[in-house]
Amino acid sequence: MRTFICLMLAAFLLAGCSDPKSYKVAKLTEAQKKEIGQKLTAAEGLKLTGWMMLRSMSGKDIPDDFTVGQALKEQDEWIIQDDIRKAREAEAKKISGAKEEELKKQAAEMKKQAEIERQAKLDEIASLVSVALIAKKNKEHEYNSKFVFLELVFENKSDKDIQGIKGVLTITDIFGDKIKRLTWSYDKGIKAKQKAIETDHGVDINHYINEDQKLWSTDFDKLKSSYKVATIIFKDGSKIDAPDQE
Repeated sequence: MRTFICLMLAAFLLAGCSDPKSYKVAKLTEAQKKEIGQKLTAAEGLKLTGWMMLRSMSGKDIPDDFTVGQALKEQDEWIIQDDIRKAREAEAKKISGAKEEELKKQAAEMKKQAEIERQAKLDEIASLVSVALIAKKNKEHEYNSKFVFLELVFENKSDKDIQGIKGVLTITDIFGDKIKRLTWSYDKGIKAKQKAIETDHGVDINHYINEDQKLWSTDFDKLKSSYKVATIIFKDGSKIDAPDQE
């Protein structure tokens, strides 16, 4: 009787001192699972659950002799590697963001420089020539056809004779609404520091086009105009092209 009691007591003590981390994960009994839930810390329980989920998702079988302790160690290693991966991704993203900002800054500087160069070229052209609309005359021909003569003055402000000028004439009403936009060239030559007036050029009026009708019916003093030079060709063969304009 005394021997039986001693054996029972020993078994009880051994059970109370058992280490759940030594249990084989693949062969856990319900009693062992319960003991694991009681003896592992909350953090360790979460790690074990996470390890099992990763194993399940990866489709890897759990070795028969793989213990709870080994599972926790493997999960700790995975967490460390995952933290390293996330840190590297964050650093890479930070570097990428810095590079992107630098590229945006460079693009902005290039755009700014291009605009400076563009404006410098426009200022140069403005210092060489000017073109202005100075009169508008309506003329009716036979069969009720209509024509609008537009008089332009071309001024050569440079020190060289100009052979020709090409550009775009835009005519608007007093509110700035476009009436007509015309490609306009002058190739009769302009002496240095001189002006030339063109009076024999204009627009045939189409009765079915609203902008033509508006040009015909609007008095000259209610028109506004601008001329954007595209190309200047000098008598000596040199040439200046304007940058692209809106």
